[in-house]
Amino acid sequence: MIAVLGLFVLGLVAMVAEGAATSFLPPALCPDLPLLLVIGMALNLGSARALLASAALGYAADILSGAPLGQHALLHVVVFAAASAANRSLELRTPLAQASLAGVLTLLNGLLLSLVASFLGATLVLDFRFALQLAAQALLSCIFGPLVCALVEAVASRTREEEAPRRSVPLPSGRRAI
Repeated sequence: MIAVLGLFVLGLVAMVAEGAATSFLPPALCPDLPLLLVIGMALNLGSARALLASAALGYAADILSGAPLGQHALLHVVVFAAASAANRSLELRTPLAQASLAGVLTLLNGLLLSLVASFLGATLVLDFRFALQLAAQALLSCIFGPLVCALVEAVASRTREEEAPRRSVPLPSGRRAI
């Protein structure tokens, strides 16, 4: 619980830092740190609390960006689910695998964000400028994704001893289950 709460606060700080960075850098050159944090939580924590924190980060992004409420929250839940599903079926412990996953999920997030915005009344714009900006975001996610995953893993391992230990339940066969 403490790890998830700490990562949620870190995500809020990352949103504010990203907003400040876009005042002097083009948005295409600023990585989506909260999205990378959601991917890191899905790979390292994967619990219902981490999913709730991911949705709350998306909702905070909706409030801070002025987007329709629930748009980023929905997309963060989708990205969390996709990263969790990929983590169950693939070996994503290496930085190269994490970078690849972060790049693909950033592309997916950008396309879904544009699609959801078009459903809500905005015009669907898929031109060369959009594709270039999305490619730059995906490249930055490939670079910063493994670093954010390592940060999430460090926070999770540091606070893991403070979590309540699981008690095993004896089974009739003599084996123990958690």
